[in-house]
Amino acid sequence: MDVLSVIVMLALFLLLLAFIFSAGLMTPVIGRKNLLFVVFIGFIAGCVGGAFLISPVYDEIPEIARSIYLSTSGATETVTADVSTGTDIERLKEDLASQEGVVDVQSEGIVIKTDKFTEERKRIIEDKIAVIDSNITSWKVYTNGTIILQVKRGYNPVNALENLAEWLMYTGGINTRYSTVKLVVEVKPANVDTVVSYLEARDIVVTGVRGPAEEKVAELRRSLPAKSNIVLFCGVLGVLTGLAGVFIDSIMGFFMKIYRKYRGGE
Repeated sequence: MDVLSVIVMLALFLLLLAFIFSAGLMTPVIGRKNLLFVVFIGFIAGCVGGAFLISPVYDEIPEIARSIYLSTSGATETVTADVSTGTDIERLKEDLASQEGVVDVQSEGIVIKTDKFTEERKRIIEDKIAVIDSNITSWKVYTNGTIILQVKRGYNPVNALENLAEWLMYTGGINTRYSTVKLVVEVKPANVDTVVSYLEARDIVVTGVRGPAEEKVAELRRSLPAKSNIVLFCGVLGVLTGLAGVFIDSIMGFFMKIYRKYRGGE
């Protein structure tokens, strides 16, 4: 939602409150016996305005806050993405590194999906991985065919995949079905959305964005009251606005009395 839409919705809600207030002003015409009618109209109109005018704006608060945090934060944010090993990983890293605001690009690990294998084969794989490729620093192997590898910083994980896939096929006839590389991009806060859009435009799945700004937004989301409470608050505000219209003469008289007393004290 753009700024103009927010302004229009807030203006319409204020206009709705003005209508409720004017309904309260009509009590000399309709009679004070209809006070409950004014209260009812104020509550219903306030709730409707809250649901259709304030709620959409309320939903945008985290994104507005996120934009502010990203534009003012000095710490970098981390964008993670899953990239198919069919992609030229090194070329992608070079392209990303050339993007404005990108501080660092690293391939953190690789997830490999193979045919299922036995528990005995699992133990063999775990014992041999370090021998197959010494650049693999850690691994997790599951009998459902999932293998998760971590490689040395700066090492192309596709090389580890090729070495392991070849060994799995030759020693156990295990096919490698697909694999993805986890890419980690350190980005300046102001350029996070641009980098995310760049990755998505290349059909790369962005799995998350984390960092100080995102943590603040998450904390804000947790602290915000439920939307239903906002709608009820708008209903109560409508009631108070209607009552203010009903008792405007008394309210103005009260403030005038205070003002005269204050002026008289001078």
